[in-house]
Amino acid sequence: MRISISKDNLKQGITGTAGLLAVLIFWGVLAQNYHPLILPSPQDTLTALVNLHESGTLWLNIGITLKRTVLGYFLALLGGFFLALMLRSSELWQALTRPLITIIQVIPPVIWLLLAVIWFGIADDLTPVFLIFIVTFPMTVVNMSASLESIDTKLVEMARLYRIPQKKIITQIYLPSLVPQLISNISVGVSFAWKSTIFAEYMGSTSGVGYALSVANANLETDKLFAWAMVLVCVMLFCEYGILRPIERRVMRWSA
Repeated sequence: MRISISKDNLKQGITGTAGLLAVLIFWGVLAQNYHPLILPSPQDTLTALVNLHESGTLWLNIGITLKRTVLGYFLALLGGFFLALMLRSSELWQALTRPLITIIQVIPPVIWLLLAVIWFGIADDLTPVFLIFIVTFPMTVVNMSASLESIDTKLVEMARLYRIPQKKIITQIYLPSLVPQLISNISVGVSFAWKSTIFAEYMGSTSGVGYALSVANANLETDKLFAWAMVLVCVMLFCEYGILRPIERRVMRWSA
């Protein structure tokens, strides 16, 4: 199978690699002037990363954190979609729920986390999943409502007037309008969900990447802190450019 790479993609790849190398060189030079406890070198960080892999804690904690992120954000997407449908169908529901959604949205995540710890204790899964849900749910409702508003109602009415089957209305009108915006919104929401998971695990869990960060911080293992930070960045880059962006491009071609 022949793989074609455009000049733009090649240029972006070379530029990105050069930028990454520049950061690593600057980091290495800067680390020479500080104690490893304050700023570990790239070599120290890589060694710590290898040790995490060999001990088995690297992939175990990544898996736990990913599981919580997916579960919490999926619940937020599901609840947000159904609430957005209710808001679209009833002005009464809009009047009742809009202020509540705004209140939930403006309360800082740290307040929700403290409440979750009080309500659920240091729960392995419940506290992180709750925080992910409560942080991303208002955003999901707003985005879902905007996506539903983008549907051409006149086109739907015309299709029903000509007695076009409901299946075709869904696949040819609803989905092409909803799915592109949904994928775009998920790309933003996943980053919020991921950060919320780490924050919740750091403060209110006994497992996961966030908990591993808190242990490294308590033990003054700065090299492990940097190693976990690199892991977090790599996971998000993989999710964004390895999963979500390709899906978004395919969806855009499908809906065009």
